[in-house]
Amino acid sequence: MRRVLSDEDTGSAGISAMIVFVALVLVAAVVSIVVIKFGQTIFNDSGQDANDTEAIIYGKIIVINGILTGITFDENDDDNDCPDPNDDTNLNCNEPVHATLQITFELSPGTPSIDDDEIKWAVLCENENNAIHARWSNEGNLESVTTAIDSGSDPGAVDEIEVGITYMITISLYHTTDTNNDNILDQGGCPPNYLETHTLIFAMGNSGSYTSWDLRYDGDLIEGENII
Repeated sequence: MRRVLSDEDTGSAGISAMIVFVALVLVAAVVSIVVIKFGQTIFNDSGQDANDTEAIIYGKIIVINGILTGITFDENDDDNDCPDPNDDTNLNCNEPVHATLQITFELSPGTPSIDDDEIKWAVLCENENNAIHARWSNEGNLESVTTAIDSGSDPGAVDEIEVGITYMITISLYHTTDTNNDNILDQGGCPPNYLETHTLIFAMGNSGSYTSWDLRYDGDLIEGENII
């Protein structure tokens, strides 16, 4: 047998080209996986951001104002609740026992229409007997809500609350317990109190969406004050 020597390296070049091709395929596959994973992460984050934004903006009540429209005082009180008995600007320093607030509001953009009785409100305040116990409260729903056409001069009862319409509701705040048997409720509940800040909450049905607003009372507590 004769051995034939050749200077041709075609086979070696082909193997090298194949190795390079396989390497490029592997690199492309890795890059594709990274790109797809990155895109999926961005998509998920965008979806979460959208959900967070929806929770913040949609399903909310925007309060335009809150007016103290009526207030009743315990005339038999000893005036101990007066912020400053020597301050003549305090028109009445007896303890408030009942008040009405007129709340003007509208739904935030994008909120679906909702039945008036599906929206609940609550006013929370500190438990004056023990601050670490459950807070005192008054609560209700919006079944008595009306439209506020022409600055409220032409109200009308409604059953459904919709975006783009301004509404009004009058809520009552009062004590819930008579502690000294004088036929005057004097504890519990959240009637206004001098120089205190209470919390007004609206909850939208069973969605878990809610809105909270501060009710800020000064040292006068006179009718017509805007307390939001």
